[in-house]
Amino acid sequence: MHRSLRRICGATLAVALAAITPAMPASAATPSPGQQVAAQDAAARFVGHDVFTTLEVIDARRFYIAPREGDNGITHIATNAALPWDASVDYTLDGPSATGAQVHGAKGIVGIHVHIQPNNLAQGDMQRFARQLRPVVVFTIPTRDCTDISADEGVSLTQSGQSTVVAATANPGEAVDFRVYADAKRFSMSPVALAALSADTPDHYASALRTLADQSGRLTSSIDADASAQAANGAHAELIATLATLRDQERALAKSAIEERTASHQRAFHDYMAAYVGSYTNHLSGSIGTKTQLSALMGTAGELKGDTPLAHAVTGLATAVNELSDAHQHTGAADEVDRIIQRIRQQGTQGLAEELKKTAGEQTRIGAKEYSAGQSQLSQAMIPYSMAYTDAYTAHLDTLAGGNVGAAAQFEQQAIEQTNADNATDPTLSGDMQGVNAAMATLASAREHTGAGSAARQVLLRFSGRFGGDSAGTDGVEPINEMQPALRHSPLAQQAYRDWYTYSIGGRAEMLRAKRIAAARAEEQKARSVNGGDDMSTLVSASNDDASADVAKYAGSVTKSLGGGGSTATAQGGGSATHTGGGSIPESERLATQLGYSGLANHQLIVPSTQHLIDETVQIGSMAQALSAAADAMGADGTLGRQVAASGAVQAGEALALDSRMVIVTNPLR
Repeated sequence: MHRSLRRICGATLAVALAAITPAMPASAATPSPGQQVAAQDAAARFVGHDVFTTLEVIDARRFYIAPREGDNGITHIATNAALPWDASVDYTLDGPSATGAQVHGAKGIVGIHVHIQPNNLAQGDMQRFARQLRPVVVFTIPTRDCTDISADEGVSLTQSGQSTVVAATANPGEAVDFRVYADAKRFSMSPVALAALSADTPDHYASALRTLADQSGRLTSSIDADASAQAANGAHAELIATLATLRDQERALAKSAIEERTASHQRAFHDYMAAYVGSYTNHLSGSIGTKTQLSALMGTAGELKGDTPLAHAVTGLATAVNELSDAHQHTGAADEVDRIIQRIRQQGTQGLAEELKKTAGEQTRIGAKEYSAGQSQLSQAMIPYSMAYTDAYTAHLDTLAGGNVGAAAQFEQQAIEQTNADNATDPTLSGDMQGVNAAMATLASAREHTGAGSAARQVLLRFSGRFGGDSAGTDGVEPINEMQPALRHSPLAQQAYRDWYTYSIGGRAEMLRAKRIAAARAEEQKARSVNGGDDMSTLVSASNDDASADVAKYAGSVTKSLGGGGSTATAQGGGSATHTGGGSIPESERLATQLGYSGLANHQLIVPSTQHLIDETVQIGSMAQALSAAADAMGADGTLGRQVAASGAVQAGEALALDSRMVIVTNPLR
């Protein structure tokens, strides 16, 4: 589905413009910061600067102007000027067209179509930029979730860390149009950056891209003065290094644990199916036949409890399901710590404690809900698979034993091996197996949320003393922490919030809840101290679920689905038939994630917000690494650099326009 970026509701588009344009007319006034200016006046302000803006318009498009030299700070102006390019990113999923929302997190073959062309509505200097600057498009795809990445001819694909960097270019004034395909387990991608610039050699192109990457990072840090100041003296360096160690540790644990427990789960699954049809074989009567015998299956259901091989196999499979799912907690934890690191780099630690409290509760709740859904999904998927497996096994056994029940035990193992081989060739078995795999993927995804919640909680508990701006009052509760950071030092705003907490019904209820949360956290901290403090070996813990009842439930449900009434027996080891997933949520997090009243306080005063400034600059700054990676491809030895050299259009046009640099960033998955 083609989507013009100028029509995307809520899409975030950032443009970094570094332009030397014709001199400002003598009559043109110099705009003050934040002033609304005409398009041509705005272009005149870009002379000798790097300029960043976003397409998402609240009141007017903001341009953040960063000087290329000197120590002057970054300022901003507003204008409704049309941008030099139109950009669109559309998708396919397993063939048909799909929206960004549909492919985000999807499994299958995802196609990405990027189309950038000059904007006919651009005027004056903006139009010259599109005609005379070389466009370079770059984005990244995480290799953890996407494999077999391919692209049209001429597109550069390189590896950078945990991501594949996709980059392409075209001659000045021409459209950049290409497709990329990825086999995704859970699709995601970075924003898409369009850089437009000019240089006389490929290496100079690379140098200019690296400069833009550095400037985008400088823009981000300038919005948060605290982050900028602390970054300058290295105050966060030790914290970031410690968090990076924890992140890498979780990634290593994820890799080893998932690999090991995937193999264990496969063995347990085959052992369970073997025990299942083995019990079934013991209850066969008469001629074997080519279809499942209901009477034999009913006898099998009776062995789901007690000290039987089938009951033990149920317990083994349940343990393997839980352990494999739990291994994915490390993935979620690593991703969350990485997000925290990026957040600290871009915004500092101001307000981070409150953010982590919210993240911990939300991610834990999502993980519990999705795990419960995944268990139901697995039960529903195993019923048709077990039926198909038993049918195929019966047919093979009938052929091998010549229909003779007396010889069935003799050929049991051979029939199992033939049935296992059918998983790859029999369309019914393989189709039903896809349903089982999809359910396991749901459980894995749920545990990633659980791991993210655990990581956020552990980082908060272990490092909250290093997070600024979240100190509590003498009673352990500070209403000002609920305010936006921009208002926390305003006496008028502080008094308004304190009055609401003191005199209103909702405020007093909220304060009582906050005190209960503080008390619960104090008790949890005391318990950790008694137990020897924090365990730094991992940020996650194994779940306390026992899925054996669920395995027994879907094993017995096969009988019921065939009209035999099923079995309500619980396998050896007990367990309940419904689980919430994940470890128990600490009382403080349960209280903190309940719906409170604090949002009502916003109705007591007009609250100014700087969040849009943070969102815009963070979006721009997030592409710094991708721009640096594209610079390598644009160098003399890079794929794109060789294209530039062979094109014969290295540099041509007006000198002033050629000294301009631009970058457009969009997040089409939003």
